[in-house]
Amino acid sequence: MKFTQVIALAAASQLASAHTTVWSISVNGKDAGVGNKAGGYIDSPPNNNPVTDVTSAAMECNVAGTKASTSVTVKGGDKIAFQWHHNSNDAGDDIIADSHKGPINVYVSKAGSSLSWTKIWEDGLSGGKWAVDKLLAGSYTGKKGQHDMTLPNLAPGDYILRPEINALHEGNRQGGAQFYMECVHIKVEGSGTAQLPSNGVKFPGAYKATDAGVLFDIYAGKTSYPGVGPAVWSGASSGGSSGSSPAPAETSAAAAKPTATAAAPTTLATSAKPAPTKEAETGAGAAVAKYGQCGGKGYSGATSCASGSTCSKQNDYYSQCI
Repeated sequence: MKFTQVIALAAASQLASAHTTVWSISVNGKDAGVGNKAGGYIDSPPNNNPVTDVTSAAMECNVAGTKASTSVTVKGGDKIAFQWHHNSNDAGDDIIADSHKGPINVYVSKAGSSLSWTKIWEDGLSGGKWAVDKLLAGSYTGKKGQHDMTLPNLAPGDYILRPEINALHEGNRQGGAQFYMECVHIKVEGSGTAQLPSNGVKFPGAYKATDAGVLFDIYAGKTSYPGVGPAVWSGASSGGSSGSSPAPAETSAAAAKPTATAAAPTTLATSAKPAPTKEAETGAGAAVAKYGQCGGKGYSGATSCASGSTCSKQNDYYSQCI
């Protein structure tokens, strides 16, 4: 097929909004500050590229270039919201490309040397809207790029939350699904008693490239989505009222892998992490950075890829520099 060569200002926004990472969380509506930085509470990758190989070790906590050294103190029943961004935590950030439709999942594991993951929240496709559509519209919390869930009434201890977006714009071919995930460190306090089940899943291993929720064609007019991975844990509904929990003003040393004695709490700084590697901006003569969109029906951006990558057709609606 031929791709249009027209370069419009509107296309610049579409091209720039490709990939995404978790920048921060809030607890009961209170911002815990930027967590994807040195000294933060999120295991952060060196850039915002997706993981596409479901057998890769990066399926667990992404390519965690910067390990968390703190954790956010929470209680069972707290409402925890995850904030995703593309390049910065500015109000004008484009979060993720609206073409990257797909579900969102959240897992939790006890911190330690061997992680076992339990799904505690998911949203897929309903009423013609994908979870990513809702994320971009701010449908979950009223804030664009943010989704939330109630933390189960877990027993005190160190835990890791794993929010995940499964972008399916290339999901009609094996190996095309794009996974975005981070590991967020929390310290649960309070009087909760819920224990995570013993049959948690492992990453890699929980997903196969041929699973119905991974190899999924979003262009086939389907009105339902089978989900991916295990079902949501029944104990995920055990969270209590979150109205009386304090704001997450303090953080404590994150549980290491393997576990280590926690350090004294420290105040979480709010300075922003340097922006991840940014895709090339669209413009006359501009080249599309690796993993950026370079073609597809309705696309009107640049079609030339940066040196070292080639524009490859994934389907009629999406071509990518790889």
